[in-house]
Amino acid sequence: MSTVLGVIVIARNGDRREFNQDPKTYAPSLTDSTALGVSDLHGLGKQLRSTYLTPGSASYISSLSSDIADTQQIKVRAKAGGEGSVVFDSAIALLQGLFPPNSKNKITLANGEVVSAPLGGYQYVPLETVEPGNDRSMESWTDCPAFQKHVAAFHDSDAFKAKAKDAAPFFQDIKDYVFGRPTTLENIIYDFMNTQLTYNQTYAYRLPPTLIDQARALADFHEDGVFSDAEANGVGNVAGRTLLHTILSSLERITFNDDPLQFMLVQTTYQPFISLFHQTEITKDHPELKAIPNFGAALAIELRRGSPPDLRDFLRFKFKNGTADPQDWRLIYPFGGHADIPLTEFIYRAEGSAITSNKQWAQVCGVKPGFSAAARQVAGQNAVQFSLGAMGFFVLFVAAIFLTRKVRAKKYIHLPEDDVETVQTAPRMEKGRLL
Repeated sequence: MSTVLGVIVIARNGDRREFNQDPKTYAPSLTDSTALGVSDLHGLGKQLRSTYLTPGSASYISSLSSDIADTQQIKVRAKAGGEGSVVFDSAIALLQGLFPPNSKNKITLANGEVVSAPLGGYQYVPLETVEPGNDRSMESWTDCPAFQKHVAAFHDSDAFKAKAKDAAPFFQDIKDYVFGRPTTLENIIYDFMNTQLTYNQTYAYRLPPTLIDQARALADFHEDGVFSDAEANGVGNVAGRTLLHTILSSLERITFNDDPLQFMLVQTTYQPFISLFHQTEITKDHPELKAIPNFGAALAIELRRGSPPDLRDFLRFKFKNGTADPQDWRLIYPFGGHADIPLTEFIYRAEGSAITSNKQWAQVCGVKPGFSAAARQVAGQNAVQFSLGAMGFFVLFVAAIFLTRKVRAKKYIHLPEDDVETVQTAPRMEKGRLL
């Protein structure tokens, strides 16, 4: 038995409309939430409430306010890059399930009047959206030249070519079901097929049942190869490396007395899950996690205080692959262990691969801070135009003014300094932790 001091929950967004990404740069397209997606995330929030806010649960956090949310005890970060609107909606739906409307959410005014929050005591939990233009901790794989080279190398690997050859008959079979879309291993067709299968009844009646499973298996192979690396600190793991800093910083906050944080929610997309499972060597014992996690999947990292005679702090990792996962929450163990890992050991083994700042991200990706891939593309186009003569010079001059204004605009919105940590922390008093 052990006491839960706090928890970090990393949750994938809920179902949404078809979503496309550039196969080379992973630049995202737009997409929208669906009622199914937010309903599933609301269900995940209810499950988390049952696990961490309900007396009698083995993971009950007794000091965490359960009826009315104490916003000092909770922190929520939501990815605002690709699929950002869907991630935001998912976070709101999860929080509605975690802290549902409560009739106690009211206040008595000086004149004796009692005012209740609207919608039956709706609870408003603050949510921080993380813009990749300001903070690379939640979308670190876009505008990253080194990552693009990693993707190109994977596409040129023997393993990829062999898989593409084996999949050739499948790509021939699905031509009538993708309506002119490219049928190659580089172009993940699963997302389109799955969206149609879920929301288009005519399509669902026509699609042979084996094709969607084959499409999912190929998508899992592709994304696992893209968002992983042979080394924990390799650029293929960049999605998990930036998330890892958020995890370590949050654990530090939960551990110390003068910080009230006890529940951290990171609402994100699928990419960091794959990288993190590889970085922490969880995929060695669980090869089934070398795949895209389902919509609404969640990883819970519990900080637990051991019971006598060992009063150290430990971490327990629990994973649920979507709200309908028949296995429910399963225990998974990082770094080849078979029990809760001591907090100090996890920090020692994990911190070396974490990316802690925008400046370090730029170094890993091979970009100059403040000079994005889009800016480099514009500069390259202007250089070509310059060679065309006076008109080219004029275009370059106009473009330079435009870029200068953009830089000034960025300064106006107060971007963080390049060497500032993506998650701010401060020295704190320790909660009596025994090492």
